[in-house]
Amino acid sequence: MINIKNYTIITNSIFIALFFTKLLNVILERIDLILFLFWLLPLLIFYVFVNKFFIRAYQWLCFLLIIYFLFSSLRVFGTDPFWLDILELILLISLFINIMFGPKVINNMQ
Repeated sequence: MINIKNYTIITNSIFIALFFTKLLNVILERIDLILFLFWLLPLLIFYVFVNKFFIRAYQWLCFLLIIYFLFSSLRVFGTDPFWLDILELILLISLFINIMFGPKVINNMQ
């Protein structure tokens, strides 16, 4: 079973990779800075509570990630996919799976 320290490292790594992937879209001028901030704000709010191990935050973050997944999959499967869109989709799926198992890891910690 994975311990809480390794789980936290994995979660933080995926979050950071997702943030930098989206930031790279801003640098490449594929999206506006305002849209990036609008995209980033809910994730940052949940990121704080996920790091405090609030179970309810894990549940709500899964719902939010489904919405992010839908928008990302539209870009990947609806138009010509760009490599950053594919990477974002993979990171969203990875984060969703990781966050789904978060409450189980937290319960094993106690």
